[in-house]
Amino acid sequence: MYKTLLPVIAGLLYPFAFSPWDWWPLIIVSIGLFWWSLAGASAKQAAWRGFLFGLSSFGVGVSWLHVSMHQYGDTPLWLAIPMTGLFAAVLALFPALLGWASARLGQRALVFVGGWLLLDWLRSWVLTGFPWLYPGYAMTDTPLAGLAPWGGIWLITLVTVASAVWLTELAKRRGQKEPGLLLLALSGWVLALLPISFTEEFGEPLPVALAQGNVPQDIRWQLTQRAATRQIYAELTEQASPGHLLIWPEAAITEFYQDASDYLQQQGQLMAEQQGALITGVPWREWSTTGPRYYNSVTVLDGGNGLYHKQKLVPFGEYVPLQDLIRGLIPFFDLPASSFSAGSPDQANLTALGYQISPFICYEILYPSLVAQRSHNSDVLLTISNDAWFGTSAGPHQHFQMTRMRSLETGRWLIRATNNGITALIDPDGKVRDQLPQFERALLEGEVRAVRGTTPFMHSGPSPTLLLAALLIALGRIRRTSS
Repeated sequence: MYKTLLPVIAGLLYPFAFSPWDWWPLIIVSIGLFWWSLAGASAKQAAWRGFLFGLSSFGVGVSWLHVSMHQYGDTPLWLAIPMTGLFAAVLALFPALLGWASARLGQRALVFVGGWLLLDWLRSWVLTGFPWLYPGYAMTDTPLAGLAPWGGIWLITLVTVASAVWLTELAKRRGQKEPGLLLLALSGWVLALLPISFTEEFGEPLPVALAQGNVPQDIRWQLTQRAATRQIYAELTEQASPGHLLIWPEAAITEFYQDASDYLQQQGQLMAEQQGALITGVPWREWSTTGPRYYNSVTVLDGGNGLYHKQKLVPFGEYVPLQDLIRGLIPFFDLPASSFSAGSPDQANLTALGYQISPFICYEILYPSLVAQRSHNSDVLLTISNDAWFGTSAGPHQHFQMTRMRSLETGRWLIRATNNGITALIDPDGKVRDQLPQFERALLEGEVRAVRGTTPFMHSGPSPTLLLAALLIALGRIRRTSS
């Protein structure tokens, strides 16, 4: 009976290792308890325990989804909660598969560790992916974050899981039977502590100003709010100091660029007259032979040039899968701006005040390979977002923690402008240099630096770590066969 409760307890502890709580040792405890619960289990039992772990960890960890559905998607609470539970149950299939495979392949620690990493990677792209709550994110403010330039979130996750499992085996007085696991964990920690830098800052600092409009989510898409929203961002623009790169957040105004171009160009010209520039998130409309296409976009209005359409769209928030079948069933499937198209993968970076800027819109910043690929020719990274969908929940804090990892992986400054927080400037070490409080209308001014050079992760992406994970599984199988 206790081995059935162990994965539930482990799953309930798991989310508290991440922001906003940041009790990172719990990630070691949680993974260790999950591994312990699989001891002696049949494949069927291990799959069930993995499902329980996933259901409890995701059920708590992404419970903020019901806020979007209920408060802003007009879904009744009695329906929003079970829908969130259903989503957690789908995500729980990944640890269920991990439990089943671990038992099926001999309950070897190496198999469990390698399988965890491969399934996390699989979760990052299946059905557009949900790259959330990887163990490595809990280590953002620990020395293990030093692995980010080498292998990104994937290598940090692999070493974190290996450390947790080996410590569990040590507690069971079996640590000496897993020398490969100990070698992996120790090597990872030693590599993380090496004082090596792959990038360097150059040139003069770039003064930036980030506008946080704090327009309530429940009214920001209403037609009657448009004039007030224009006034809010006009006033924030007036506060910006001369010579600054001003950033407005994702869909700062909820009108298509083509309908608000006069106003936007006026605001851009105000910045240009002060030797500055303006970049804003804005919905974009284009016409084709098949009719209009809509994009979630970011563009430079003055002091540079460039237009970027978001590539990684959020299911139901920005597009509706199987929309011909499910639109109209509940209000959540008919959210405002849920008919966007995905942008092309070969879009150019933005240019502003002589800087090359890699833009990422909201959810996109959570895809390590996308950020690494687009960062090669950039001086700084930019992400704009609107986390008002998540209210006062843990969602925005989790999102922000994951955003910081992209700075670590690429060794670059990152500018983050949001509608209601968390708006911040993040340095190449993933440290927050300046930040605005959530739920306040304000302007954040600071400086970032251009960076040159590339990290190993920018060159190779996740491939070396995935191969290492596959090797661990193979070694675990060999050890089972020979024992």
